[in-house]
Amino acid sequence: MGEPGEILPEHKPERSPHEVLQQSKASVEEIVSKMLSMKKESTPKSEIRELVTQIFINFVSLRQANRSILLEEDRVKGETERAKAPVDFTTLQLHNLMYEKSHYVKAIKACKDFRSKYPDIELVPEEEFFRDAPEEIKNTVMSNDNSHNLMLKRFNFELFQRKELCKLREKLEQKKKALQETIANRKKFLSSLPSHLKSLKKASLPVQHQLGVLHTKKLKQAQYAELLPPPLYVIYSQLMAQKEAFGENVDLEIVGSVKDAQAVARQQANKDTG
Repeated sequence: MGEPGEILPEHKPERSPHEVLQQSKASVEEIVSKMLSMKKESTPKSEIRELVTQIFINFVSLRQANRSILLEEDRVKGETERAKAPVDFTTLQLHNLMYEKSHYVKAIKACKDFRSKYPDIELVPEEEFFRDAPEEIKNTVMSNDNSHNLMLKRFNFELFQRKELCKLREKLEQKKKALQETIANRKKFLSSLPSHLKSLKKASLPVQHQLGVLHTKKLKQAQYAELLPPPLYVIYSQLMAQKEAFGENVDLEIVGSVKDAQAVARQQANKDTG
């Protein structure tokens, strides 16, 4: 700052490189025009040299202005890159957020369109649930929403019942297996029983003859009687009943082909059913 009362020199604003470039260009054009006119007028070379010197001075100014412009361009480019970096970063973040948003929108749509299987599950009625469910399941709190909490507890009760049924099924399967083994053993015994009975009957024949009790023969006669035609069977039955009731000395014996009698009986049965 100057002293009070001191007149400060006027401060001229600094010219920009573009203004210097324009001014130097105009000055060079003016000097070249003068040189051409002076050359036509045959002006002394000393004056022309002075103009050439001025041109060189303007060329120096042009180079300085051009250098300043290039430096300014580099500076602006640097500032632009520095300013662009956060914009690019923000743009990248925006793209990432938009992609994430589209992913969430698809996920939300998939969740809304999802059809759960729980409506198709036949749960026990609420009255039955409150009556039969264990206290541990009924007192469990699984959600703050009452209706949803009740639904979850009913699902747990359904799971509990199914587990109990699985245990019961396993026990029944074991019991079934044991019964099947017992039935198989009994079938095996029953399949071998006819041969044992046949051997026993054959072995008992001498004893029956000795005691006068022909039980085996009576059994065979009874089996043969079932193959008789109805009228003959009635006569045979009445005579046998009279013999046993009154002790009459009547001997009855059925003779003939058993195979033929069985064939006739089958034919008669087919006619009756047909």
